[in-house]
Amino acid sequence: MCRAISQDEVEGIRALAQSGDAVACFKMGRLVHAAHDLSASEDYLITAQRWLAKAQQGGVVEADVALAIMMLNGEIEPYNPRKAIGMLEEALKKENEFAAYQQLVNLIYGRFGYKKDIDLAEHILDQLLERSTNPWFYDLKGEVLQERGRFADSEPWLIKAIEGGVTYSYFSLALAQGYDNNFELRDWDAMIETFRKGADEGNTSCLCYFAYNQMDWYKTLGQEQTEERDECRSNIVQVLEECVDGFNGSAAELLGDIYREGLCDVPVDYETAWQCYLRGADYYCLGSCYAKMYDMVLQGQVDRGTNRQEYLEQFAVFGARMRDAHMQDETVRMYRNGRLTRYAAEIEMFHLPEVERRSSENGTLD
Repeated sequence: MCRAISQDEVEGIRALAQSGDAVACFKMGRLVHAAHDLSASEDYLITAQRWLAKAQQGGVVEADVALAIMMLNGEIEPYNPRKAIGMLEEALKKENEFAAYQQLVNLIYGRFGYKKDIDLAEHILDQLLERSTNPWFYDLKGEVLQERGRFADSEPWLIKAIEGGVTYSYFSLALAQGYDNNFELRDWDAMIETFRKGADEGNTSCLCYFAYNQMDWYKTLGQEQTEERDECRSNIVQVLEECVDGFNGSAAELLGDIYREGLCDVPVDYETAWQCYLRGADYYCLGSCYAKMYDMVLQGQVDRGTNRQEYLEQFAVFGARMRDAHMQDETVRMYRNGRLTRYAAEIEMFHLPEVERRSSENGTLD
């Protein structure tokens, strides 16, 4: 989350890419992927993949990393996370910082089946910081310290990240300024002020914080406080809609929950909830959003007519790729019942072993 790019800049990059400039092809691939233009004549994922493939052919290592991320997100067929991880490892051998960043995120948060390993992540990060001034590494150093509970110690690293243009760091900085290393509140005003500044800078996670606060406040309002409840409810929806427009998948999921469950006395609206979950799944590949759309179809909360089974199968597989346990279970169940045979290799190689491992640990293996 850095400076927004103008349309004129986009057209300049496009012209360079069309002339065969490999770096510009990489930039176009990333821009197309980030834009999520569902109205385009060609699937934006296919367009992004084509630009990135051209950049890859031109020797741009970052294109390998971008394609690997798309593979891990299940956005490239056939699904093959092992190949994607191999591509990341190869890019790492070339000391590519984009690859290093992605691998560090995987280790810090345990993404894509990686085992969470804070010690290894910090060891790699400290080595990188000896020779790199990449502000995204400053951000990760702050994140590692916060994972260890050292909120106050993370503050200088996050400030350096923001000074380097990483506005994404505002949310973590607010926590660093609000809490000490024992997670005791030390400065509420400073934390709120940083959340506000982050929101002003376009950090949708900071903006979401205020929506959550408003939801907590709503619960304290009495039924007789009609005016206050109406205003609070309106603010919650407005803030979350703004976050969704800023490509915040978590906000999309929460807004979907509000409309699906009637939270904060918002009238239940299944179609609006569906659209929110759809954006959460598309923007952030959230397995939980695929699972919720799956359940909505299954429970008849939305009517997809003759396409009902197609939706169920698609959401089960895509959710399984995002390692959602419910969708992994449903994918394997369908497969065992003779469906999803076109995904047989993927299911046998990735989803079935995971379901069997989890069932064995829970003592429920069939």
